[in-house]
Amino acid sequence: MITPNEFWLSLHELAQAASAEGTTDEERRENIVASLEAMPSMARAQVLDELEEMVRFLPELQLQIASTDEKPLTVEGDRGVA
Repeated sequence: MITPNEFWLSLHELAQAASAEGTTDEERRENIVASLEAMPSMARAQVLDELEEMVRFLPELQLQIASTDEKPLTVEGDRGVA
């Protein structure tokens, strides 16, 4: 069963993985593309399909979140640090 926070935890892990790929956006892109090119064609096709799905979905999600009036809730003592 998927937990309610599974999406957000995965997003956090993706952001960390991207950051670990280099110190600049250019370096990260180069390293990520190089690892994609090293994948077998079936795996590459699968992850490219998933990337395309997320590229379409995330901007819409961001707009929906931005359009809500409610601010994110914080727990007392939560410093917002991962």
